[in-house]
Amino acid sequence: MAGRTSLGRLIAVNLGILLAGLVIAELAFGSWLFGPGWGTMNIPRDVRRIFDVSGLYGGPKDAVYSRDRWGLRGVYEDPGAIDVLTIGGSTTDQRFIGDGQTWQDYLSQDLGGRVVVNAGIDGQSTLGHLRAFDRWLSQIPGLKPRFVLAYIGVNDAHLQGQQQWDDMASPSVWRRAGRYVANHSALVQVATTIQGTLKARKAHVVHGGTEVARGPWVAGRPPDPAQAADAALVEAYGQRVTALIARIRAAGAQAIIVTQSRSDYRVGAAGQPLGRGMAPDSVNFGSWAMQTAFNRRAMAACAEAGAVCLDLGRDLAFEDGDFYDWVHTTPAGNRRIAQWLAPRLAPVLAQ
Repeated sequence: MAGRTSLGRLIAVNLGILLAGLVIAELAFGSWLFGPGWGTMNIPRDVRRIFDVSGLYGGPKDAVYSRDRWGLRGVYEDPGAIDVLTIGGSTTDQRFIGDGQTWQDYLSQDLGGRVVVNAGIDGQSTLGHLRAFDRWLSQIPGLKPRFVLAYIGVNDAHLQGQQQWDDMASPSVWRRAGRYVANHSALVQVATTIQGTLKARKAHVVHGGTEVARGPWVAGRPPDPAQAADAALVEAYGQRVTALIARIRAAGAQAIIVTQSRSDYRVGAAGQPLGRGMAPDSVNFGSWAMQTAFNRRAMAACAEAGAVCLDLGRDLAFEDGDFYDWVHTTPAGNRRIAQWLAPRLAPVLAQ
């Protein structure tokens, strides 16, 4: 009996020492007491994932997606020396585009090595971009980009169901609690990193759930964009763009507003829209009209605020192979975006 008691005490002592060690490790290396208060935010941080993109577009099978401990994507040495910080939704984040092949990567190259860093969040609209400054970006020590480029418009035209990403937190209480622990616990961070490494190659793409639209692309009489979207929604979007520019300036940066396009229409060399032929003498311009309504309002708000306004959605002629679904661009499309942006941004950055 005495032997069993001694063994029980030894186990209890060892468990106590182990528990004390875990508590000390959590307090020392976690952020329960010190460090940024990430709260329940679901911003991906310290992640490196490998996605099989062989079914989406040509090129290497594996796409490596990584974000650093601050949730940023890209190469930089000092948060205070970033030339251009890009914000936006999934078309900015580019979850299934490998490191080195995002439009930010190509833009940095085309601008002669300027530091261009990606702060896009999958699913966000301008509602989320506004909140990101106070809930996330303001907590990154020393972050002070010269310019903040907002690549916006697609998600704002379809705001329904966006709350989870715009709030940067799950609507589920249990998931928010789990995220709170994950955001502060050093041990959970180590465990999830190991788990992510082991499971990364099992991940499969979900973005390309719909087949990319293809031509033939034909001209026709497009509808009036002003009649294609709810005027109140478009006006609300314009007000958010104005607020976003003000928030960027409050952070000490200059604002660059860039509009977006989609794969289910084309813009000709002269700027005229090209739609898909649906039937004899019938051309589908629906997506063009909707997106153009939002893009025009963004450009109007941008001009009124005196920011840098680039209407990529109107002026860049994409081609087949530039998208892998309705809105997400391939590496080829990303290179085209960078080649369009670079000569327009170069004189702005040189000021």
